[in-house]
Amino acid sequence: MGNCMGFSRKSLSPPNTKLCRSSPEPSTSKASNQRTTDQPAGKSTSREKVRPVDQNLQAGNLRVYSLAELKMATENFKPQAIIGEGEFGKVFKGWVDKNTLNPAISGNGMPIAVKRYYLENMQGLEEWLSEIRFSGKLSHPNVVKLLGCCRKDRELVLVYEFMQLGSLEKHLFASGKGFKLLSWSTRLKIAINAAQGLAFLHNLDKQVIYRNFKTSNILLDSGYNAKLSDFGLAKNGPTDEASHVITKLKGTYGYAAPEYVATGHLYVKSDVYSFGVVLLEILSGKRAFDPIRSNGKQYLVDWAKPYLSNYIKLTRVMDPNLKGQYPSKGALQVSQLILRCLSYDRKARPSMREVVEVLEQVEEMEVKESSKSSWGCNRGQDSVSHPLPLPLRRNGAHVKVAHRSSKVRRYVA
Repeated sequence: MGNCMGFSRKSLSPPNTKLCRSSPEPSTSKASNQRTTDQPAGKSTSREKVRPVDQNLQAGNLRVYSLAELKMATENFKPQAIIGEGEFGKVFKGWVDKNTLNPAISGNGMPIAVKRYYLENMQGLEEWLSEIRFSGKLSHPNVVKLLGCCRKDRELVLVYEFMQLGSLEKHLFASGKGFKLLSWSTRLKIAINAAQGLAFLHNLDKQVIYRNFKTSNILLDSGYNAKLSDFGLAKNGPTDEASHVITKLKGTYGYAAPEYVATGHLYVKSDVYSFGVVLLEILSGKRAFDPIRSNGKQYLVDWAKPYLSNYIKLTRVMDPNLKGQYPSKGALQVSQLILRCLSYDRKARPSMREVVEVLEQVEEMEVKESSKSSWGCNRGQDSVSHPLPLPLRRNGAHVKVAHRSSKVRRYVA
């Protein structure tokens, strides 16, 4: 499953790009009673954390494994079983019985992903606990299922359902054997699935702010169905009349909303900004930040924003690997949605429910168009659609092109 469970917190960015403050933001008078604040690592102890673990295990109906069972499931955590590695440990592929979830012989039963933490600092323990608090209680088709856990001495382990195709990050940015080019329709499907996962979190009775939405945390099953993983940084949303929670600055550079970076104030709409960044990555096939790109293009959001508002400019942003095989109208609708999600004014950003509605409308429109066309095909398969029009010239004057379904109108500017 590659870098399974979105385990890494690192990004392709300059040194010290992991978003983290050494101490919590100061309280504000209005929200001080409702805030959720991470405690500084030096003030936490393992003893203080033991009791909440047991309570959450009972509440989440998780299978509590012994370390010996997980060693059996992973063949003693053999190096050949490693499918991912991150800042806090490694991820192994293991096997359990499908019905009982008991450990099974390698290759028999149901595959699982086993995340084994390094317990070298309190942050690893805090994120392990956060995974149990959130993943252990959540159930949704677009959220990776947490099956069980284990704690023995300094060993912390989590057991998840196995996602066969790994992370969206690898499919968008990796090349070579084992990675199939994602068609436009598949990208749209993945975006809808991920949006549905976030909308689910935001509309719970007790809202959850994901805080770590990025391509490495979007995992794909064998049918390219997307699910959210890694709830180590998740926070409960504001309560009562509070509009936000105040917390340490954590996350991955390039995805965090500007108001969160500037103040440490975390809003539900902060997730919407992060979704906009990922949707732009899906559209362009480019990373949110890449130091290898030329000056002016290293920061994807800053570079791409001016090109998202019309057909002609949008061709400069679209992933060249798509080779023009995407519907111009649908691509423009998605790009305009990205602009709304990336608004610096958080109040101007859409809710995730609105995002899902817009993306589903784009998908529905494409299904209708493809049903009228002899060269269209169903969602999830490679499709051939109208590429975005190229600028034309007539007698030295630019000719603008406007699409109306499959017809093209040309007129002199």
